Amino acid sequence: MKRWTILFLNLLLCACAIRPIPTSTIPTASPRPTLSPTPTAIPTSTVTPTLTLTPIPTSTATSTLTPTPIAFDRNSRAILIEADVYGGAGSAPRDVHVPVFRLYADGFIVFAGERTSLATGLDARVRIGQLSETQIQNLLVVLNQPGFTNLQEYYEPRPKPIDQPIAQISVYLNKAKTVRVYAPDDPSTPPAFTDAFKRIVQTIPRDAGTFVPTDGYLESTDAGTANNIVSKEISDWVISGIKLADAINGILVSGKAYDQIVALRATNPENALYRENDRLYRIRFAPNLPRAVHLTDWLGTILNAPREFDGRTFEIVGYFRGWNLLGEARGSPPVTRSDWVIADDSGAMYVTGIAPPGLNPGSREDIWNVVRLTARVVYVRLGTSYLEGRRVENLTPKPSATPAPPVATEAAMALVKSKFPNVAHIKPTPPGTIGASTNIFVVYPRQDAIYLVFWEGWGDCPAGCINHRYYYFMVKENVVTQVGEYARVYNSAKNDFEVSGVPMWGVPK
Repeated sequence: MKRWTILFLNLLLCACAIRPIPTSTIPTASPRPTLSPTPTAIPTSTVTPTLTLTPIPTSTATSTLTPTPIAFDRNSRAILIEADVYGGAGSAPRDVHVPVFRLYADGFIVFAGERTSLATGLDARVRIGQLSETQIQNLLVVLNQPGFTNLQEYYEPRPKPIDQPIAQISVYLNKAKTVRVYAPDDPSTPPAFTDAFKRIVQTIPRDAGTFVPTDGYLESTDAGTANNIVSKEISDWVISGIKLADAINGILVSGKAYDQIVALRATNPENALYRENDRLYRIRFAPNLPRAVHLTDWLGTILNAPREFDGRTFEIVGYFRGWNLLGEARGSPPVTRSDWVIADDSGAMYVTGIAPPGLNPGSREDIWNVVRLTARVVYVRLGTSYLEGRRVENLTPKPSATPAPPVATEAAMALVKSKFPNVAHIKPTPPGTIGASTNIFVVYPRQDAIYLVFWEGWGDCPAGCINHRYYYFMVKENVVTQVGEYARVYNSAKNDFEVSGVPMWGVPK
């Protein structure tokens, strides 16, 4: 583990300690981030930062802020700021990685706590919370200063060392701004980048809590016939009730099967090839972090070698970016002015020939919708290429909740109430009801499980309720699991709202 990564982890650990948090201190052309070098816990004696940097004074940071707030889209699906460290010798697979810092536009944050053994399914503990408006604005001011905005897209020292990590900062405002630094511990790293990264990782919510995943995303790819192949890189698939043949388009796994897959992957986290009957499958398995979105990482590979992939067909899962509204794809539309852009975990490319139905390429409201695209690579001169779309679908559901549950969910509601008496008084309320103080939302689509949100409100409910509490439940095979709780309650003594937990599944919006 490189010194830069260690420094950032120490900053996170210090920030998570029980002490006052100064609010004045302050996301891809690469594989998904990784942090942990080994599947075992790292001895504390090795966590000694040696990077020498000028400390950033936190007590005077407020004096440098502009009084003019920086406007940004409040879409809860939108990532506003992301900072991470990944790659390098001994790094963990991307699907078990917890991002160093990921801030959503509604203030919700997911970040890495202390490092853990991969036996937990992840390389670090998942910390979550809610940043205040002041904390968000402090960060945006720093990231909108010329020192950072004038940085180039990529830096690396010369001569280039081998097996070093990459540090990255991405900001999504009117346009996307991403800066990556290879071997960030090198003295050639721009100070503006180093300072911005430190500001980001020092910004921790006061209500930070720990999130423990209860389900994960499993996706398989058919790798051909086994033919009695014996190899250390091939393992038998031994998870009962879960067939890799059924996971071609990705499935949600929870309960006992989730625990079994975590344990299986921990024994050999680098192995992705498994035998089921007479077939081999490559798999991806990632525990679901809050607001998890599982994108491919094909586009960066294609962009780095466009001629080699000319004529090949890929299935890509990425964000719909419309008419390059965030400026992530280079150049101009290759074929028509209606060509649109898709961005996955590693890059962005233009698409021509087909567009996802129901999405407006000129609207910023749609740029955080996730689409699945089947397309052929078309090579163009000067080392560039674009995608010729064959099939596309929008994977982001329309309104994530409805107060009119189907008959199939009524039994699930009753089961929740029988297992959790504290929500037994909560009942569905017809749409348009004025003064409602309870409701039950059904979250769609959630594959083979039923996801329910029980809501209760109090305090002047004819006007919309002052206080709100949400309980989040998953019901699968008659097993009920409470996976979260969120409350926003007015404290008259403080003349302010106290917030506990975090919203889930887009409820409340």
